Amino acid sequence: MLFENLDKCLKKNPNLSYDEACIDIRNTFSQNVSIYYQYDECHKCNYQLLTVLEPLANTSVLAKTISPIQMFYRLEDNDKCHFQKLLYEHYRYGWNITEQCSPLYVKQPADDAYLPILMAFVVLFCFGTLWYMVKCIYKNSGRLRQLLVWNTEMEMDLGSSSVSTPLVIERVPSHKKHPHRIKSIDIFRGLCIILMIFVNYGGGQYWFFKHSVWNGITIADLVFPWFLWVMGFSLSISLQNKLRRAVPRRHLVCQVLRRSLILVLLGLVLNSNKNMSTIADLRFPGVLQRIGICYLFVGLLEVVFTKRTEIEVIYFANISPVYDIISAWPQWFIVSILVFIHTCVTFLADVPRCGRGYLGPGGLDEGGKYQNCTGGVAGYIDREVFGDHMYRHPACERVYENAVYFDPEGILGTLTSILTVYFGVQAGRTLNTYQSIRAKIIRWAIWGVTTGLVGGALSGFSRDDGPVPLNKQLWSLSFALVTSGMAFIIQGGLFLIVDILRKWGGRPFFYPGMNAIILYVGHELMRDTFPFGWKPTSRTHGTFLFMNLWGTFLWVAISIFLYKRNIFMTI
Repeated sequence: MLFENLDKCLKKNPNLSYDEACIDIRNTFSQNVSIYYQYDECHKCNYQLLTVLEPLANTSVLAKTISPIQMFYRLEDNDKCHFQKLLYEHYRYGWNITEQCSPLYVKQPADDAYLPILMAFVVLFCFGTLWYMVKCIYKNSGRLRQLLVWNTEMEMDLGSSSVSTPLVIERVPSHKKHPHRIKSIDIFRGLCIILMIFVNYGGGQYWFFKHSVWNGITIADLVFPWFLWVMGFSLSISLQNKLRRAVPRRHLVCQVLRRSLILVLLGLVLNSNKNMSTIADLRFPGVLQRIGICYLFVGLLEVVFTKRTEIEVIYFANISPVYDIISAWPQWFIVSILVFIHTCVTFLADVPRCGRGYLGPGGLDEGGKYQNCTGGVAGYIDREVFGDHMYRHPACERVYENAVYFDPEGILGTLTSILTVYFGVQAGRTLNTYQSIRAKIIRWAIWGVTTGLVGGALSGFSRDDGPVPLNKQLWSLSFALVTSGMAFIIQGGLFLIVDILRKWGGRPFFYPGMNAIILYVGHELMRDTFPFGWKPTSRTHGTFLFMNLWGTFLWVAISIFLYKRNIFMTI
């Protein structure tokens, strides 16, 4: 609810939590006045009754500040003084209900809610700069030590009265890392897992670090599709290397089956760790389950159709600018069929009591016309297949007041998730097909711009008004295209800066990227467990931001420790 009639705001100095503000309302009329409100976030929702004020009465209400509000009052069946306003956290507002439509005014301001983010950024920037300076000093001192050693050896070669040395000085060979490893993809994966941990731990309770209520994209919505895209990229590179080494395809099929099964089972184990009392409460879908299914489908597709011959690839790549696409036409044909099936089912399937083509959150949406239709056909399929074994509190619940379950990792959205993974596979194929650095980066840029524009066009470049809105909960086609387009651009930029120009080593993102599965499973198991998390005494953005950054920092430190000890876990 946006408003709650709690006693908290009746106090002069209430102890407000994050995203809360107080409104003091005074009725100057000698008649009853009804106050109505609605979230701006609540698309096409009817106004809800907030309270009824008696003549010349006052009241104080606790308001949520996560979205602009629309309010008006009703006097003798006449709606008056419509206004929209974004409330600020911990502010106290006043509203005098008069014939002149007095606006909402500030009675008591508060500190900016985004100040903790600015402070955290400054601290992290200073820490990173200091760390970089220390490393530069250490490296330069190392060069100085090498110079001193060289001068000492020169003296010894020229002769020394006190020390006799052998003619040949043995040195321990330095360890060289694999020259062909694409470091930028590890950095991209590390960025995804760090963001995922921070978001899952609460993201400081800021709205843009939470998933979208329904349509639209926040920072939290980008993490999962980027991770799937990176998985496809890595799968493509790894598989092509194994095929070149003449690894039997049946062995590769077994590896794909084993990894997919382990991921699905791990996902079920993690789901059982989240407030499950009986097997009837176990949620079947989940993040790792979707990753496992996507890996299974795309992995088998690539094992069956990818060619072994490297000479043929190099030859045709030199004469065809789109050979990286043409060579994978069977895979693209099958993936396109999945997208076609997804589109047809989404818009043509007739859902009982919901009709065709509904993509909304149900509840209060469309004036309550589709109250039990959350997710349209996608939600209907999941409820029929999984029953109660689903996610029970979707992000849209707090705004649209849904009465039915909806799982964001459902069955229908898996089809477009496979498309996201295959865009990553395509990026990996482009990397292996063309020899020129320029050819790789230009093609990634073209893919990124094209998929982004097509996805934006499908959404009508708006949040709610396009034919296929951007929606992470449904994993809509436009969402898959736009997020994949971002991934193409990010990977191209990282590849240029890290692997080609070598201007950045990717720290600290590189370390979590080398042990992503350990960090994901570990952070899920240790969530809300000290020292990764605790129950803060003050419920403000600042305290939650510190706690969530601290928990994320600990997992980054663990990843560095594992890397330095050469401990890596792969499935």
